[in-house]
Amino acid sequence: MTSGLGTSTANAIRHEYLIDTLASVKDNAQAEGADVTYHNVTEPTRLYNYTQIFKQGYKVTDTERVTLKAAFSDRYVYEQTKALKLIKNDIEYALVRGSLASGQTNVVRKLCGIKASLSLITAQSGISMTEVMLNDYLQAVWDVTSTQVNAIYCPMYMKRKISGFTAGSTKFTKVEDKRLINVVDVYEADAASVVKLFPHRYVSVSGTDTNYGVLCINEDFFKVAYLRKPQAVEMSKSGDFTGGNIVAELTLEARHYHAGYWADKHL
Repeated sequence: MTSGLGTSTANAIRHEYLIDTLASVKDNAQAEGADVTYHNVTEPTRLYNYTQIFKQGYKVTDTERVTLKAAFSDRYVYEQTKALKLIKNDIEYALVRGSLASGQTNVVRKLCGIKASLSLITAQSGISMTEVMLNDYLQAVWDVTSTQVNAIYCPMYMKRKISGFTAGSTKFTKVEDKRLINVVDVYEADAASVVKLFPHRYVSVSGTDTNYGVLCINEDFFKVAYLRKPQAVEMSKSGDFTGGNIVAELTLEARHYHAGYWADKHL
């Protein structure tokens, strides 16, 4: 998700953005030569999220940098690369499961993830998901927003279940999506014509979630807003080692609270 979503720029720790709506459709037939009439102007709704600071430190003794050259061209560079992978995993976890915290009264700021951003949610209480149920989730997004879900994130167990549905499973590759290195399962439905299926480790987490969840979203409505992009900084020497730190500050920009559906507790 971190790699696949679009990006934007945050300019403050409270990142704000707007959502607007169109008036209801009407019978619009006007008399020839009639005066102009004006519709009632409504103010857009201001949505917000808080930026979260991510850090991952790493260090290597100066002896290791010298003696381990047979195994690593540079042990410090190796640990830096590993730290980048660790912090990316932490960002991925927050984008999916983050719970909003404003950072006031000595509380660390936390971003609100996609699951907590959505208004269309349901708990199935241990019912096995069927193809009809999945299509109902996709239609619910269409009914409210007139947009189609284009990505489903779920545990591998649920991905295999969806891939086994008879109606609309196919194979599809798309060069513009850098996550699709190989062929990827795509589900086709009436309410969502092309839905990419991504197995995801953090949609359902053992010990936290009762059963299996499915996160259905239109990825065009979600962006990663960076206040500070990940950067590696070498720390000042304070001993017989070389230390570094990866720092990033970002938040999720959820541009519509109905642009996805979260369904939990499937068997």
